[in-house]
Amino acid sequence: MTSNATIDTVTDGVLSDLKVVELTHLIAGPYCGMLLADEGADVVKIEPPQGEQSRARQPVRQTDEGTVSGYYGSLNRRKSSVVLDLKSEGGSDICERLLGEADVFITNMRASALERLGIHPVELRERYPRLIIAVISGFGLFNSGQDANRAGLAMVGEALSGSTGLTRDRSGRPVWCGFALGDIAAAMTAHSAILLALRHREQTGEGRLIDLALPECTLPFMTVALARIQSASSDVAQAAGSNNFHGVPYGVFEAKDGYFNIGVNRDELWQRLARAIGRPELGDDPRYATYLERSKRKAEVEEAVEAWSRKLPRDEVIEAITRADVPVAPVLDMQEVFELEHFHDRGMYIEVDDGIGDTFVQPTDPTGFAVQERARIPRLGEHRDAVLTGRFGLSQHEIAALAYAGAFGPNQVEEELQVTPSVAGAGRQK
Repeated sequence: MTSNATIDTVTDGVLSDLKVVELTHLIAGPYCGMLLADEGADVVKIEPPQGEQSRARQPVRQTDEGTVSGYYGSLNRRKSSVVLDLKSEGGSDICERLLGEADVFITNMRASALERLGIHPVELRERYPRLIIAVISGFGLFNSGQDANRAGLAMVGEALSGSTGLTRDRSGRPVWCGFALGDIAAAMTAHSAILLALRHREQTGEGRLIDLALPECTLPFMTVALARIQSASSDVAQAAGSNNFHGVPYGVFEAKDGYFNIGVNRDELWQRLARAIGRPELGDDPRYATYLERSKRKAEVEEAVEAWSRKLPRDEVIEAITRADVPVAPVLDMQEVFELEHFHDRGMYIEVDDGIGDTFVQPTDPTGFAVQERARIPRLGEHRDAVLTGRFGLSQHEIAALAYAGAFGPNQVEEELQVTPSVAGAGRQK
């Protein structure tokens, strides 16, 4: 059944009473924080004086009002940006005050760096027993042996979890998926774990230290593949080869003007596809009628499909296979993804103020719990005064003194606050 009815939306965020402090960079931590912000949480993003790493990542958009990285912009909407030099006494003190009133702390910094700053998660757990601390790292805080402080990227986690090993070209060579699967998986896992920890705190009054590693957050994608290797005999597994029991034909195929995906994971679908490509006899041919037989002749099957599809425009291929009721989709580039009516009809894009006079169009939180007010990407440090005044009642004079003392990084008093001698003196006394 289809319907033109609108989906349920929320006006006030379901997490509007939640205070989150985020000390993150790149993708996994920021995306987790952005999901919480989309759902109404008050997320304060602590950044170093130069900004977190992704602010400088290309490509960068520039206007008369400033610059913004698309990379940073895609992961940080609806947050408040506060610059702190955590190596300074003043910056460290402000961080502690923020953590003292927070519900959640998110970080994907290395444990060794956090320890040097005096905010190692184990120490924070002791200081703030109600705080929920979500740590995303390459290999985990605990039980990670010599890997504890190794550099970790999404593609490292993907390789260790087996997802790269399952993503193969037709020759059987493993290939990277092309995007940060492991980071988004870790971010979504952290998001779920934080919501569960909040429920746990409601029941017990206790906070939680959530210890997540990139490989284990990607590992659940391998659930079925791991079951397969425990279920298949060696001769059957050999027949499946690099296809790994997905089906034959299964994957990316070429049309005259592009590519498409098909998934034939049942013999019945093979019979339908055979009719669609004008080769109905292949559906009942004993050499191709069953999955295991097709697996033995995978190259022949793929060639039969492409001998037909390469002669036709992609749209005609999609239409013919869709009529046969076989799962199929065009392989879209990013511009085509932007233009796909399905996502617009489903309300999956939002327009976001880029902070420098323009907008980005971004995928929204797909849960349906995102707040409806317009989203904005924060400029570096722009919410510092609002946070320090609104939360802690600091005056402009006190903020200026902190700046002079180096809480927000070097030269802040000269470049931003134009501090008077009396304020400079107050900074020295402190």
